[in-house]
Amino acid sequence: MSAARTTLATLAVAALALIAFAGVTRGFAAVTSDGVRRADIEQAPRALPGLALVDGAGRGLQLSDYAAPNAPITFVTLQYLRCQTVCLTSASGQSWLQSEIRARGLAGQMRLLTLSFDPANDTPAVLAAHARRLDADPALWRFATVADPAQLARMLSLFGVVVLPDGLGGYAHNAALFVIDGRGRLAQAYDVDRPDLALAAQLRTP
Repeated sequence: MSAARTTLATLAVAALALIAFAGVTRGFAAVTSDGVRRADIEQAPRALPGLALVDGAGRGLQLSDYAAPNAPITFVTLQYLRCQTVCLTSASGQSWLQSEIRARGLAGQMRLLTLSFDPANDTPAVLAAHARRLDADPALWRFATVADPAQLARMLSLFGVVVLPDGLGGYAHNAALFVIDGRGRLAQAYDVDRPDLALAAQLRTP
């Protein structure tokens, strides 16, 4: 094969690889699985299903309640309460958001939701105790889990969260700070350690 033909073949392979990479990364919008999830959600916001939940007070609610007309913007994290790694960052970010929302007088416009994917251990009583440790304002920050463990996979799929047993009684999982927008859609995802970016983006939204 001539040098010219070899060069053309190499360029063709490179071009095909570039096209494939563009597809996988949603047009180069992301280079990690979390980045792909973020791009997917922003490009196609997701409707909230009528998923039955139970909160720290033992009250039932539906995830779709957060899609009510003119509902406040909601910042959401998924975690399990025994977690001592990324979940601590998630909780810290939510605590920071609570302080900022209060300080800026945005309590009527924004709220927080922490969803546990460990319903066997994170019972309403455990959720309530955890909320008290974080000094969570129940009017602003709610803790809940699925009412029916059989619906857990549905909740995780909606948020694109992957949970695997770690062999030590806990879980390995990915994480994000999600935003349910003013139209009641799961519309954005941010790194859990950048609640400042999530808040700033919502303040810029008309």
